Amino acid sequence: MTRSLNPAKQLSRPGPGHVPAAVARDLIRVVEEYEGNAARFLRSAGLSHLQYLLDGREVSRSVARRDFTRLYAIATAVLDGHAARQEGRDSLTKNGVDMMCHAIITCRTLREVIARLARFSALLAPRTGLLTLTEHNGQAQLTMATIRSMRNSCAYLSDLTGLASYHRLLGWLMGEEIALQGAALCYPPLLDRQTIAYLLPHKLQHGVTENHLVFSSGYLERPVVRSSHELDHLLMHFPFDIEEAQSKEMPLSERINRLFAALFESGEPLPTAEGLSHQFSISLATLKRRLEAEGTSFAQLKATALKEATQRLLADPRLSIAEIARQAHFSDATAFRRAFARWTGTSPTVWRRERGTNFRQT
Repeated sequence: MTRSLNPAKQLSRPGPGHVPAAVARDLIRVVEEYEGNAARFLRSAGLSHLQYLLDGREVSRSVARRDFTRLYAIATAVLDGHAARQEGRDSLTKNGVDMMCHAIITCRTLREVIARLARFSALLAPRTGLLTLTEHNGQAQLTMATIRSMRNSCAYLSDLTGLASYHRLLGWLMGEEIALQGAALCYPPLLDRQTIAYLLPHKLQHGVTENHLVFSSGYLERPVVRSSHELDHLLMHFPFDIEEAQSKEMPLSERINRLFAALFESGEPLPTAEGLSHQFSISLATLKRRLEAEGTSFAQLKATALKEATQRLLADPRLSIAEIARQAHFSDATAFRRAFARWTGTSPTVWRRERGTNFRQT
């Protein structure tokens, strides 16, 4: 997975963290191998201050996170452009990647995400490799077919980036790090060992038939808990800011809150506690215990979600109380009025009248 990037664009917000100089130097080595003058590449990328990497000294020195993000993004785009010219195809552009990501943000589960990614990979071929999902004995294997006719370090970097990007994107979508049970590339190891481990921090098998990731099939039913707004932010620096913890695990209560909000947005009813425990692949007792440890409960989360959703609906003067009750999946308007009074101490009609236009603007 690669992106066509404007060298003048800021790719990642500055932040703490540094990248080992050896990793940055390895990327520059690959660029020099296929594009020639590395010093000229660094100047064109606006990274002339990294020319100290070219002389092989200061091995212990590190590279600022924002500089490495820029270096990685532009190097990957340059190398994919080189490979595309050799193979007589177009490169995968930023617009292509963004379009694919925006298409999957509306999926409900990781299984749906992968199915849609597979359709998009077919649509974008041969600019990106086809994706297939297989399951066996509780394991899921996501295979990313290579589009490379030449198995060199240029192709290796592109396919490694693609595989690592899918891993991070899927984890980010469900707010939970995916524990890999296997990862493999159809190449010999053509980058430095430290570079490989930095870009995909999992033991990597080489020389297999196709590139793939292996993980528990239980992840496939995990709900997507991210929003389009969050995706816009992600795409400003994904997937080249490796230091950004894209799939850092959210508290369970936050993931449930996000899931409830998405279900309301789509008009779907909220699940039962049993249904929710199934979606997150945990027992009902574990669900209750983890929520209790976070200072809440299923009933509290559901009540808060219903309260917030109906308050948003009350801001629309076109909706009657009966229509709001229907959209929130209450049995009737009376049941909604009773619940709303329990949450707020007042009726929905009085609450709406007291807030009026001011509430609609918030």
